Amino acid sequence: MADSKNITPKQQDAVNELRQSLSKSLKDLPENLLILYLEANVWNMNDARTQLLDTIEWREKMDIDHIPVATKYNKLPPLVACRGYKYIDDCNFAASPEMSESVIRVTSFTGGDCLHKFDKEGHPLLIDRTGYHNTKKMANDATSLEITNFYIAINEFLRRVILPESAEISGKDIFSETIIFDCENMSIWQLQMNAFYHIKALVDIVQHYYPETLHRLFIVNAPSAFVVMFKIVKPWLNARTLEKIHVLGSNYQSVLLSYIDAKNLPRFLGGECTCSHMEGGCVPSIPLQTQKKPIPTPRNEKVPTIYITEIMKAAMSDPELCTLKLPA
Repeated sequence: MADSKNITPKQQDAVNELRQSLSKSLKDLPENLLILYLEANVWNMNDARTQLLDTIEWREKMDIDHIPVATKYNKLPPLVACRGYKYIDDCNFAASPEMSESVIRVTSFTGGDCLHKFDKEGHPLLIDRTGYHNTKKMANDATSLEITNFYIAINEFLRRVILPESAEISGKDIFSETIIFDCENMSIWQLQMNAFYHIKALVDIVQHYYPETLHRLFIVNAPSAFVVMFKIVKPWLNARTLEKIHVLGSNYQSVLLSYIDAKNLPRFLGGECTCSHMEGGCVPSIPLQTQKKPIPTPRNEKVPTIYITEIMKAAMSDPELCTLKLPA
């Protein structure tokens, strides 16, 4: 993403015009945030303004800022496995009492996900064992609301807890992540139309309310089944997203290593990392039996929110549950 130090005079004019078009309460928004929305809209000021105002309205309506996020200080259980970060301890997902039953159920259908260190530019690295997702279960045993709540919360965790460290190590604002979809084991049985309805809902939310969150997406071990699935998904993606997608076959290792240091890339993807200190290694997976399937208990309330009602209510008045608040 461009920043205020490397934009052209014409682009600076667009930034100034966007700022002047905003109400008094919004005129102090960070310049790099305005640039982000302009870049997402190919520097069209009117489109950027519309998307920015839509996002602000959506966040207020959905009360997004009060979604709890786990940190090493508030001790909330995380929604996704993490490796190698400053503000969250290395961890795996577990059926902790604070979790809702719906989050435990949704997670049990995935093939394995982990926020795993950084790429060479300082972007967080998300690794997804896409080929092992149980899309049939996800399609039939979870609602769109449960799934979108889950992924919105992960995006908020990324923004509030992980990306601040990216800015620290790179010396500049970073708003996006690098993602690897590992399609090993993918087959045509995963072509579940109900699951694609869920994916469409997620794509719409991410592209409209989290613009420029994607830095690069590498799709590795892509089989012929992926081609069929991508034909369905591709029309939903905007041009900015499509230009960041790199579809690779089985000889992907040198490409990944050109963007990610070997010490930060799992060995099963051609790197050197094993995360041997953690159960499940770099990316714990239920289908691969490197992680036990989380089992909900009666304490895991059956609500569509990510955490139980007690935690969600506490977050309304306790900023430590919603922000990265460092100890004094």
